[in-house]
Amino acid sequence: MITNLRQLDLNLLLVFDALMQEQNLSRAALRLHMSQPTVSNALGRLRQQIGEPLFQRTARGMLPTAQAHLLYGPIRQAIEILRVGLGPQDAFDTSADVSFRVSMNDYTSASLLPPLLARLKSVAPLVRLSVQNDDADTLQKRLATAALDLAVDYLHFDDEDLRYQPLREEQLAVIARKSHPACKKGLTLAAYQACHHVSIQPRAGRGSPLEIVLGSAKVRRQIQLHVSHYLAIPAIVAQSDLLGTVPQRMAVELGHAFNIDAFPLPLEMPPVQMSLIWHRNQDAAPGLRWLRGQIADLASEMLP
Repeated sequence: MITNLRQLDLNLLLVFDALMQEQNLSRAALRLHMSQPTVSNALGRLRQQIGEPLFQRTARGMLPTAQAHLLYGPIRQAIEILRVGLGPQDAFDTSADVSFRVSMNDYTSASLLPPLLARLKSVAPLVRLSVQNDDADTLQKRLATAALDLAVDYLHFDDEDLRYQPLREEQLAVIARKSHPACKKGLTLAAYQACHHVSIQPRAGRGSPLEIVLGSAKVRRQIQLHVSHYLAIPAIVAQSDLLGTVPQRMAVELGHAFNIDAFPLPLEMPPVQMSLIWHRNQDAAPGLRWLRGQIADLASEMLP
């Protein structure tokens, strides 16, 4: 390992960053506007200076080693800090060829990405998005190390380094198959508690906003099935006696497709707040300021 930074050619870190993101020598060369042999030679010099193998050539491309994964977070964070600190602080160049990494759940992806991609195609056609999973256990770390640029989520962390921008509020609704016996005369709280439910897997050691409200109201759901994706719930509900509690917009949009009924939640609860979340180190980054504005404007237009 390097003990003296003067031994290290810092330009090689840009090559390492591109290879970690692309995991393909040819694509990394295109991203860096370099030839493939130049990138390969740079990787060899970096491996020699670091003293560790960083990538393994496979049929699928360049597979990062465990050591590469350990180095990537700190190196990515350092590159991002230098880019923001030394780069221009003016408006984002919408003709730039750039990729942003965004975390969101499957339902948000399905509802937000189609109109967002249409907007980006119109105003910034070379901008690309890499949508990552919404793993709450690693969300703070990924934002802090710049492995993730932005998250769209309802979670709120007790972390003074994170910034939040409210996007929209989501009311919740209950979905059930057609002619469900518990819903023939409307869904009561007693029937809601007596039924079995399908629910989203708890995240980061905490329940969803729904679970928190239900717990404070001493309402208990009988969860028979946990799933990891919201979009699985309507299909399961349509073919079973399970109830599902989902965002109201989702219940309306998918109700006809799955031949299911939607009912108001049989208790008073505040709406769920969806927010943009990012690390304070990214406050001034022109590209991310621009992207946050695009998503916020779009979310505002989608409000009922």
